[in-house]
Amino acid sequence: MAQKVVCYVIESLDNGPAFAVRQDNDQQVYIPKAQAEELNLVEFDEVEAIIVANTIQPDKTPWFALKTRRLTGAT
Repeated sequence: MAQKVVCYVIESLDNGPAFAVRQDNDQQVYIPKAQAEELNLVEFDEVEAIIVANTIQPDKTPWFALKTRRLTGAT
């Protein structure tokens, strides 16, 4: 089931995806490259994401971001 959560970016790979942690439970979220590049995500950015369970590598990153947006006022 999809969820909408607030996340904090903890790593943004050059020319690659980003990783964040959920604000509510500290579980890791995978943010695909296209979304990370579109938002120009960097560490410490605060984003809101629609997430689903990661069925590809749930042991490493339990959540997958379907859509991500930077929170208003975040830089």
